[in-house]
This record gives sequence, structure tokens and C-alpha cells, in this order.
Amino acid sequence: MAFKWSERSTSERFIIVGAFVGMGVAAVIAFNYAYDSDTIVRYFIMVAGLLGGGGAGFALARLTGKR
Repeated sequence: MAFKWSERSTSERFIIVGAFVGMGVAAVIAFNYAYDSDTIVRYFIMVAGLLGGGGAGFALARLTGKR
């Protein structure tokens, strides 16, 4: 069941956007610095970007959230 963007909470929005940005940064890093490495190394970099970006989005949502 897919929710509309407007029906999601603010923290979920921050997490999704943060994960997207983290994957974008990780893609650039993976292809620039791990181009000659194995595919699994690039996958690990991408997963780190996904989790790091999602965590950063969650932290940003907590900092900017209503108190």
C-alpha cells in the first residue's frame, strides 16, 4: 500500500530525501574511487550511502522537529 507524499510524516520525508541524497553521493564516490574494485565493494559503498543518508535525514528531522 503506497502512501501519498502529503500523507507521510515529516520525519519519513526527511529520511527518504536523506537516503536519496546519500545514494547520490555514494554513487559518485563509488564510481570515482572504486572503479577498478570488485562489484561488491561498490555495493558496500552504496549501502553505506543509503544508511548514512537515511540516518542523517532522521537526525535532521529530529533537530528541526516540533518540540
